[in-house]
Amino acid sequence: MADEPEIPTTPIRWRWLGVALLLWIGCAHLAPRHGWRRDLGPVVPHDRFPADCTLCHVGGDWRTLRTDFQFDHEQQTGVPLHGAHTTASCLLCHNDRGPVAQFAARGCRGCHVDPHQAQLGNDCATCHGESNWRPSAAIALHDRTRFPLVGAHAAAACFRCHAGAQVGNFAGASSACVHCHGQDLVRATSPDHAANGWIGDCQRCHTPLAFAPARFEHTASFPLVQGHGGRRCADCHTNGTFAGLSTTCFACHDDDYAAARDPQHVPPTFPTTCENCHSIATFRGARFDHAANFALTGGHAIACSRCHTAPGTYAGLTPTCSSCHADEWSATTGPAHAAAGFPMTCQDCHSTLSWRPANFTHPATMPLTGAHALTCASCHTTPGTYTGLSANCASCHDPDYRAATNPPHAGIGMPTACQQCHGTTAWRPATFTHRFPTTRDHAVGCAECHREPTNVAVFSCTHCHDHRETEMADKHRRVNGYQWLSSACYQCHPQGRE
Repeated sequence: MADEPEIPTTPIRWRWLGVALLLWIGCAHLAPRHGWRRDLGPVVPHDRFPADCTLCHVGGDWRTLRTDFQFDHEQQTGVPLHGAHTTASCLLCHNDRGPVAQFAARGCRGCHVDPHQAQLGNDCATCHGESNWRPSAAIALHDRTRFPLVGAHAAAACFRCHAGAQVGNFAGASSACVHCHGQDLVRATSPDHAANGWIGDCQRCHTPLAFAPARFEHTASFPLVQGHGGRRCADCHTNGTFAGLSTTCFACHDDDYAAARDPQHVPPTFPTTCENCHSIATFRGARFDHAANFALTGGHAIACSRCHTAPGTYAGLTPTCSSCHADEWSATTGPAHAAAGFPMTCQDCHSTLSWRPANFTHPATMPLTGAHALTCASCHTTPGTYTGLSANCASCHDPDYRAATNPPHAGIGMPTACQQCHGTTAWRPATFTHRFPTTRDHAVGCAECHREPTNVAVFSCTHCHDHRETEMADKHRRVNGYQWLSSACYQCHPQGRE
C-alpha cells in the first residue's frame, strides 16, 4: 500500500479554536447574561436566601420579580412595614451599606437625611407620618412657638415667612409684622402709613384675619361709636394729619349747621354746641331740652315751626295754653267752654297727649265714680250751667226711688239716702245692714216685723213672740222702766237674745 499523504493537524485545531472563540464572543453579546440595573443600587447579598431562584425571580433577568411574589416582612423579620414603607424597594434598606439593624437603631435618620439640619429635633414623628412626607398638625405645633398661626397666617405657605422652608430650613424667621408685610406697609396710602411713621406695631389696628377692615382704638376723648364709627380716617383727617384736630362737633359739622332749615340754625344764632340737641347716631330726630316751664311732651312734641310761626324767632312765646289753643277753647261745644265761662287753664282737664278724653276732678262732695262717670250734660241738663246742683241722690234719682217695688221704697217710707243701700256702680245688688240681726228665727220678710205699710221705722216684736203680757210683767218686775212695748223689747234685747 502506498503511503497515504499526511494530513496537517495544527491548522485544523486552530480553526476549531477560532470557531469556539467566535461562538463565545457572539453569545456574550447577542444573548445577554442575567444582568442587574446599576441605578437600582448595589446587589443585595443572597447568602442566606433559598437556592431556588425561581421563588422570587422570573427567567430572562435578575431584576424582574414574579408577579405573585409575596413576602411577609413582619412574620419573616419581626419588623412590620407601614404606610409608604410597604411599597418601598427592598434595596432602599437592604444594601451594601452594612447591617440593617445598625441603621434602624438611628431611627428615621438612619435612612432619611435630615433636611432641617437638626434644628427641629431628632423625632421626625412629631411632624411626619409613614404615609408621606407632608407634615401633620403643623398649625398646632406652631402654637408652641412665639408666633401662633391664626387667621390668614394659618393658610399661608411656610416659605412665605421661612425663606429656607422648601429645603427644610425653618430657622431665622422674625415675628415682627414688617418682616413679611413690608411691601404692604409701603403700599398703604389711605392713610399713608410710612409718612406718618407707622412702621411697626401693626396689631394696634390690624388683625391676623385680614388687613381690612382695620380697627384703631381712638382716643378716649373722642370715641368712634355710632355715627362716628365705620368711617374712613380721611373723612375727618382730610390733610393726612392725625393729631391736633378739635373734638368739638362744629369743627367737622359747620356745613351741616349752616345748611339746617327746620329750624334754621344760622339766623337765630343757635349755639354751635350740637350735642345740646343732636346725638352721634344721626342728625335726624334731634331732641331739644325745652324750657322747664314748658316741657315738650305728648302732642307738644312737634316741629318747632308749629308754635314758633315767626321765622327765626324762638323766644317770647307765653307758656299758657290759651296762647295756642284759644280757637279750640271757643269751638268746644260738649260742654260749651265759652258759654259756661270755663277757665282757660286747659291743664285742669286736658293732658298733652290728646284733647280727648278730658279728665275733670269733680268736687269731693260728688266724686264721679262708677256709673257717675258720665258726660257733663247727663247731670247738668241746663246748657251752660255747671253749678248749683244738689249732691243728694234724690236730686237725680227720685224717679228710680218711686219706681222701686221690691221693697216699695216710697210706699214704706224708706229714706232717700240711697247710699245706705246702693253703690255708684249699679242699682243691683243693693246691700242693707240691718241694725237688728235678721238671722235664725228672725230671717223673715220685712213685712213680718214692719207691719205699718207707710212707715218702715215702726216695727213690732210682741205680736210674734208667744209671751203673755201678765207673765212678762211678772218676769220683769225687778226691771226698772219695763214696758210691754216693742221699742222697749229692742232697747234691752238689741241682739234678740234673752
